[in-house]
Parts: sequence; C-alpha cells; structure tokens
Amino acid sequence: RVCRGGGSFWRFCAMSSPQPMLDMMKGVTSLLVLSLLMVNMFRGAGSALWWNRYMVYPMTYVVAMQLGRGEHLLPSLAVGTLLRYIVNLLFTILSKLDWFAEPRRINRANPPADQHERELDWDGPVILSPVAFVLVDAVTPLLREETVVPLSWWGILVMFLGHYLITEPIYYAFHRILHLPNVYKASHSHHHASTVTEAISGTSHPMAETFGYLANFSFPFLLPAWLGVFSYGLVPIYFVFFDVLNCVGHCNFEAIPPWMQLGPMKYFVYTSAYHSLHHTKYKFNYCLFCPIWDYLGGTVHPTTDELHGQVLAQKPRRLDAVFLAHAHGLHSMLHLPWFSPYLATHQHEVRWWMKPLQPFNFIWALFCRYFIDTTCIQRYQFRGTECATWCLPVTAHFYFMRSQREAIFEMILKAVRDADDAGVRYLGLAHLNKAEWINHGGCDIVSRLEEHRKIRVVHGNTLTAATVWQALRQYTEPQDEVVFAGSTSKIGRALCILLARRGNIVHMITGCQERFEKIRADAGEEAGKKLVRMKTYEEGKGRRHWVIGKQMSDESIKELIPPGSLIVDFAVPHVPQEVATAYRYVNGAALNYSRRDTDLTFCHDVPNTMPACLAATIIHAREDRGEHEVGEIEVEDVEGWWDRAVKNGFSLSCIEPNQAGRCIAPSAGGSGSDSGKAEAGVRAKLA
Repeated sequence: RVCRGGGSFWRFCAMSSPQPMLDMMKGVTSLLVLSLLMVNMFRGAGSALWWNRYMVYPMTYVVAMQLGRGEHLLPSLAVGTLLRYIVNLLFTILSKLDWFAEPRRINRANPPADQHERELDWDGPVILSPVAFVLVDAVTPLLREETVVPLSWWGILVMFLGHYLITEPIYYAFHRILHLPNVYKASHSHHHASTVTEAISGTSHPMAETFGYLANFSFPFLLPAWLGVFSYGLVPIYFVFFDVLNCVGHCNFEAIPPWMQLGPMKYFVYTSAYHSLHHTKYKFNYCLFCPIWDYLGGTVHPTTDELHGQVLAQKPRRLDAVFLAHAHGLHSMLHLPWFSPYLATHQHEVRWWMKPLQPFNFIWALFCRYFIDTTCIQRYQFRGTECATWCLPVTAHFYFMRSQREAIFEMILKAVRDADDAGVRYLGLAHLNKAEWINHGGCDIVSRLEEHRKIRVVHGNTLTAATVWQALRQYTEPQDEVVFAGSTSKIGRALCILLARRGNIVHMITGCQERFEKIRADAGEEAGKKLVRMKTYEEGKGRRHWVIGKQMSDESIKELIPPGSLIVDFAVPHVPQEVATAYRYVNGAALNYSRRDTDLTFCHDVPNTMPACLAATIIHAREDRGEHEVGEIEVEDVEGWWDRAVKNGFSLSCIEPNQAGRCIAPSAGGSGSDSGKAEAGVRAKLA
C-alpha cells in the first residue's frame, strides 16, 4: 500500500530488495577489479604484477555475465583474439627465419635486448579489444544481440568503408598530433624508441594512446552496426586484416611485392619499407595503412619508392664466421627467437609455465632431431665482421646416446660443408659439437673435408684456456695450491701444465691414473712434481682456490668450498649465479664485450657475455690466419690468445662475493709469472 504513490517509488522499492542490490554491488566490484587490472597492464614488465594483465580476459567474461551485456559477442571475440595471436606469431617466425627474411630485410641490425622487454606490452590492445566491445554493448544499443545479422558481402564492404573513410583519416590526424613535441615526449616516444622494429612493435603503446586507438578502430564495427549490417563474422575478419597489415609495417622485412605498388594501388597499400622509414625519419609516412593521406598531406618521404626497390633487389650478406651451437634441455626449445625474441635474450632456464609444456617440448625435440635441418638463429656483426649463430636442432641428451653419435657427426659435417658453400671462412664448434666422442675435438671433421674446401674449423678451446689462465694469474700467487675438477680434459691438461710450470701445486681430481701420468710427463720433470692426483672431490674440502671444469652440484660446492674462496669456472652448465655470488667467481668460458661492438642479442649461455669459443671464432675471422684450431691445445699458444682477445675488445667476466652482476675490469695481458701492481691491487681488493 505504501508503494502506491508512484511508479518511480515502486522501482526504488524493487531495487531496495536484497538480490538486486547484491547484483549491483557485484557488477560494480567486477568493473572496479577490471579497471585496476587494465591500469596495471601499463605499469611495465618490471612490475611484480605484470602477468596479471592476462586476468583481464576472465574478468571481461565475468563483467559481461554480470551486466548481461556483450556476452553474445564473446565467442566471436575469442576466435578473433586467438587469430590475432597466431598472426603476430607467424610474422615473428617469418622475421626470424634467416632464409626467408634476410634477402628482404630492411634494417640489417638487430633490435637491442631491452626493446624486447619494453615491447612485452604489445598485446595490450589485443587484451583490451574484448573489453571495448562489452562496454559499447553496455552503453549503446548498436551491438545488441537482436540487431546482429548473418555475415554478408554488404556487411564486409561497409566494414572496410568504415576503415578507409573514417579510421584512416582520423588516424593520420591523430598521428600528426602525437608527433607534436610535448605529446611525443609524453607518450609516443615509447613506440618510437624502437627504430629497428619487430612484427609486434606496432601495438606497443602507452595507456592513453592505446585507448585512443581503440576508440578510432571501433568505426569499422560501429558503421555496419549503425546501418544494420553488423555480424559476428566481421570481428575475426577485421582483427586478422588489421594485424596482418600492422605486422607488414613493422616486421622489418619487405612483405609487399612490386605489383602491389603499380598504378593507384600505391596510394591504398603501404609497404614494409614505407613504414620503416617512419621509424627512422619520424616526420614522414604517418599513415596507418593507406598512403593517400600522406600524399595529400605532403608527408611522403622522397626515398620511399627507392627503398622499396632496393630492399627487394638486395642479396643476402656474406658471412665471415659461423658459430655452430646446439640445444640444451627441452626448455631451450622455447628460447628460440622464432617463438619469443624476449626469451631468446635471456638465460636458458626452466620457468614455471614451461613445466606443463614439457611433453610437447619432448615431441617437438624429436621432430626437430629427425626432420629439421641446421638453421640460423641470429645474424650479427662484431666490429664489422659478419657473423651468425647456427643451431643444430639436437638437444643435449641425444649426444650421450651411442646410437645417435654417428648421425650427429654427419649433421655437423653437413653444416660445415653448407657453410663453406655459402662462403663462410671460419666455423666454430659449441660445447658438445666438439666432444671427443663425437669428432675428437674437430679433428674428424677436418679429415673428412674435401680438398677444395676453404673453410676453417675452430673449437675455440685455446681461448677458453687463456681466459681461465688469465684469471688464475690475476687472482692467485705462484705459492697458492689449486684444486682442479675436470683436469684431464683438453683445456684442463693445458691449464694444469701452465700452473705447474708457474710453481703452483695443482690437485688434479681424476679417476684415470694413465691420463694423469701422461699430463705429468707433458709438463716436464720439474713441473710434473707440482701435479698431485686426488681421487675424490672430498679430498679438496676447505681449500680456497678451485678451478671447475666439470659440473659440480650446488650442494657439493657449498659443502666443499668455503665462502669467499676463488672459483674459476669453465664447466657447462656453469655454477648458478645465486651460488657464485658467495665466492670470488670468474666464468672462464664466457667473456665480457662492449655492446657498442656488436648487435648480438641472442643469449648463448650467460646473459650479457659471449662464449669464449664463439669469441675465438670471431677473432679467427677478423685476423684471418687461415688456420684450423682442432684437437689438443698447444700450451705455448695460450698466453698469446689472451692478448688477441684483449686486442679485439674482450675481458673477463667476474663477480665479487655477494655482489651479483658486479664485474671487475681485468688488466690486459702480461706474462705468466707477472704479478705487477695492477694484479696485486685486484687481488687485494678481492681478498
């Protein structure tokens, strides 16, 4: 009876009942959570909550269900979103396939590693597009379920009219505004920090820009909806159309053939080179995909057509040096630049989300072993020397299977011949590709090469030995006793002899008496007396100078080696950084280099370093002495190799106790017995 006063009061009473109020509170809470997740998306990859960005997807579903708006659009949005990820992945793969992209590459430098981390936000517009559709359906009647019609050619035509007649000119004007000095500095500089673009660079933008783009890119859907011809099929069609052309402009290889630039087509279809010029010249070529607006605005760069022709006519670069690597564990298959340029710049390690993928990785590893040929991982230059890392598609466990050894040897031999056919002058062998049981440190490869082959094979072990030797000269005195794990390897043999001749007592951990006696004999009568055999690691417990050339468990290192002791490590895999930081640690198998010297970004092993065997391959190519480096190490060559490394810009990679990542610049060279003021100063600092 109280509610008879009027309809408005009756509605208030209805809303005051518990269930509607509860539903409203749920809706408001869900919108608030969704808003917070959306804002968090733009906090940068360094944020601890970065990966919560993908919670926007389920929250969009929750909001749609609670609002009762947009849920009918979700299936087509899910299909379209999946297709967007596939398109971007395919263009990323194509841009990293050397045989495909190299002849068409526009900018022949690699993007810096920090760009890959910055562009982890590339899928922000992909994530937010479903949100935009749900919100439009919540506030306007244009996309309501009852207005949706079956897909038709008329609907597709209207969608493209919306793009070319509305979105394109608005984008051009908006883009010109973004290049105004204050606006550019505040926002658009984020996108233009990528001068060498990746396929995904086109959607890496700050929050305000992203929202502006989403509003503009809504017209190809709103126009059909306004004319009553909107259908669910338009969503995946436009998503794929947009992302394909966006990737074309940013993939850094020319994807548009000459015939698509004939006649009036050049005004409606841009080229990869066209937009690449925008990222290097900035104040030209502003259009989205349709150059006519640049022609009308007078902002077409004068070299646009010339660059397109040059790129399509160029030939692949001739390589001076190739480093033949191999896969580590199953997880390393996910660190390839085809799948993730970001992961490719980071140390190969198992991340939590990789564990459920291990069965698929195993199947992929088997497929690669039997059906994939050696492939180029990355091209790069070092001080003008053209280099590349090739990868044998074989994971480490295959190398230890007797049944696989002959096949792997033939794969390596084929890779060497292929490199020679391509004009490569030097080929370096990574860890297991030069294993004694595979090819005797490269000797079997050289013996099988035909006489007309000009390529030279390099195992690079001499520089690894030189790096360890330099560290030992700097951080030990001749009276120090050294425990040596992995002492009977090629590198270990050379180092034990050098240490003994210097005057150090070397405790060689080995189970092979015969190999030990041979090394003692090679050292000479006097130096041989300095070599002492240890049968077990435990015999070295408590000693403070260790060389680790054979993998030790983390537990063994902590138990046997006191904190603050010197560890010079050339084992693969290396001592983990979280363990190494408790010691005076030098990685003898990895060298520091200046990033100004190279555009190498692929992480071969230790981040921000280069494997010594790769550095040796580059030095061989730069000095071009025409020599193979295979088999046993010539002890007399070790010290000279360190001088050559320093001359070419390499230095030691070392860590002070409890100072992760802090490296000490070593002195350059000196004789084996020198302990000058520079070395003494470094030792005093470390002590």
